[in-house]
Amino acid sequence: MMGTMFPLDQQDIDHLAPEGWLRIASLVAIALEVLGLGVIPLPRGLAAKALLVLKPAEAMARRLLYLMAPDIKLSASPAKAGASGHSIPAHAPPVSPAKAGAASPRFRFTEPLGPGPKNNGPRIRFFNEPPRPPKPVRVPQPKTSAPLLARIRALQAVIDQPETHAKRFARWIARRKARGHPRPVAFAFLKIPGINRKRLLPEVKQDLRFFNEAAFYKLQPPPEPG
Repeated sequence: MMGTMFPLDQQDIDHLAPEGWLRIASLVAIALEVLGLGVIPLPRGLAAKALLVLKPAEAMARRLLYLMAPDIKLSASPAKAGASGHSIPAHAPPVSPAKAGAASPRFRFTEPLGPGPKNNGPRIRFFNEPPRPPKPVRVPQPKTSAPLLARIRALQAVIDQPETHAKRFARWIARRKARGHPRPVAFAFLKIPGINRKRLLPEVKQDLRFFNEAAFYKLQPPPEPG
């Protein structure tokens, strides 16, 4: 259960949002300090150091965007629903694919919500079935920092233009609601990405928990006393 939260009005959000974006920008700076600007081979330890700050930064950005997002109701057909859960930067500079893997990095509006139910039924196989073909051998590709740098660029685009992305997020939520999606706001409120890392600064955890509870309150406000 979320803790007791008070509603944030527009004045509160206007006051808190700049501080939140500064916090997120500081985490992005730490991630870039770890990875550098160029694509490099990525040992597991280096990736873990970058994700230590990148995951909570992304989670905080999603909640801030949601708090900033206006309430939109669609009047047209929700044909283009943005089902991928990405935000496309409005003015993303051209980037060579060799630098970070994707020319147009997109910020994800969704978070992993956990695995779905497993099929525990029996597997039935007949003896006269032909043998299954062997699975193809996958040659592991060397991992590089390109995917993480693409995520950082997508997050930086949000930091640079939060109002634009908040409006885009609002339209994306409205399209999901129009399609009857059971979870138009796909946040892991009870398992915030990256918050349980031991080395994460306490003030970052505090800010992330605050924005998480504020976003949860906006999504599911308590009933008014009768």
